[in-house]
Amino acid sequence: MAIKRRGGIRMVRNILNELTARGVRHLIISALFFVVYALCGTAIMLTVLFLIDRHIHGESISFISAAWVLGSLLVLKTISNAIADMSKHFAGFDLVERIREKIILKLKMFSLGFYTNERLGEISTIIHKDVDNMEMVVGHLWTRMSADFIVALILGIGLFCVDWRMALTMVAILPIALFSLYRGIRSGMKAQEESQDNLADMVSLFVEYVKGIPVLKVFGGKGMFRDRLDHSVSEFGESSKNTSRLAAVSVGRYTFLIELAFALMATIGLWWTWHGELSVFAYLMFIIVSKEFYKPFVNMESHWLNYIKVKDSYGRISHLLNAPVITNPEQPKTATHFNLSFDKVDFHYEKEGFEMKNLTFHVPEGTVTALVGSSGSGKTTITSLLLRFWEPQTGSIRIGGIDIREMDYDYLLGKISVVMQNVILFSDTIANNIKVGNQHATQEEIEEAARRAMIHDFIISLPEGYETKIGENGLGLSGGQKQRLSIARAFLKDAPIILLDEITSNVDPVNEYKIQQAMSSLIRNRTVLVIAHHLQTIRNANQIIVMDKGHLVENGTHAELAAKNGMYCKLLSMQ
Repeated sequence: MAIKRRGGIRMVRNILNELTARGVRHLIISALFFVVYALCGTAIMLTVLFLIDRHIHGESISFISAAWVLGSLLVLKTISNAIADMSKHFAGFDLVERIREKIILKLKMFSLGFYTNERLGEISTIIHKDVDNMEMVVGHLWTRMSADFIVALILGIGLFCVDWRMALTMVAILPIALFSLYRGIRSGMKAQEESQDNLADMVSLFVEYVKGIPVLKVFGGKGMFRDRLDHSVSEFGESSKNTSRLAAVSVGRYTFLIELAFALMATIGLWWTWHGELSVFAYLMFIIVSKEFYKPFVNMESHWLNYIKVKDSYGRISHLLNAPVITNPEQPKTATHFNLSFDKVDFHYEKEGFEMKNLTFHVPEGTVTALVGSSGSGKTTITSLLLRFWEPQTGSIRIGGIDIREMDYDYLLGKISVVMQNVILFSDTIANNIKVGNQHATQEEIEEAARRAMIHDFIISLPEGYETKIGENGLGLSGGQKQRLSIARAFLKDAPIILLDEITSNVDPVNEYKIQQAMSSLIRNRTVLVIAHHLQTIRNANQIIVMDKGHLVENGTHAELAAKNGMYCKLLSMQ
């Protein structure tokens, strides 16, 4: 979806291009039936006027025929409005669904750096509020406005045919009114943009405040944060007032000019009627029909406000969908072996002082390599680079001799299982949380993975077994139980490469034993990369890599490194 901050017409066109064929059909149906609805309303009023005129001139009128005509028009108007409104919403739902699907797919392809730089509040606003605003393009800025102007065109042509002088008087002031509205739009744009920026800041602070409530309660920082939040709320309130004030002035001026156009037409028409240059019937017809003729121009004020709202939402969605993503090669390669290698890798974070220089090491297939070092040494960065959460500035990372950038991204992730210290679980059933490892797994496969992870007995002891719903992020489960569910995922995925963070650091001895038993089975005959905090757990690793400030300082087995009396020995002495 190539959305950019360009002209309104192009914006509408780009958004409408996202509609499916079914959505387009609903859109056209909605516009046509809104036209029928408006014309039926005008026809009812003209029919009544015609009947009154015939009665005044003493002509006979069939009450039944008149009732049938008016009743039919009323029924047609009601049905048309229902169909138009329903089709409008169906088209809007189609559009919103398509855009959200694209955003969801995009979120998976962003680098981890994107989520660091983009605030969660802004992303939340885009996914919920901004995407819903896109429905206004369909429901108002296209459907209703298009229908209104089609009706105005039909009625305008008809009125010119009745009396061109009255018709010309009716439209004389419209250019002045539209120019006034254009000036109001330009003056209100900046104020609206400022208001939206303040809204994003406020939402972000709210998200940060809610996430940090436990810390604020413990450390007594509620007052400081509340002041920041109050200030942000106040700024948003003032900018919203300013936007409303400018809109009110602009709308008031525009509405006055539209009303002036009607008053001018009514006054001149009355003068011509008084002097016999215009029939009473024609004059009343102009008075009645002009209300429908002016309707799209009167509604321009609301169309303008909707346009501003949609334009800002459009820009934020555009920014999200056009942000750099991890791209797949045109001819992706696959690996037949699963040894790992980092070759002269350079990397640094944009907003941090950390820098990795010339990192080179090799992990043979089917072996265990441990990464050790102090906090901030680069251990987690190595695993993030392997998962392509970040991209190195120079150098290459290879699996089976193939650069991971030459692999399909889903294929790459499919070959790696991750078991981390901080397990992420979803508010769903236990079965579905395990099934994250393989969405096509059968119930038997899920249970077998749970057995191998030594969590099956606990699951079946629950009242609903595998269908037991757990709270967000595993609420109600112990740390050890969460870890074993994470291991069950890894068993179910059955990937040849395993990435492990220190997963037994915060569990009780019973769970630690069960986890160690499960892990010994999981890592067998697989290529394993372990982030180790407790060095006693990795003494039997085939290789230990010691990191310090982004540099590889030592490499070898436990015995080899212990004999060197270097950084590894210092780390050992600290435990």
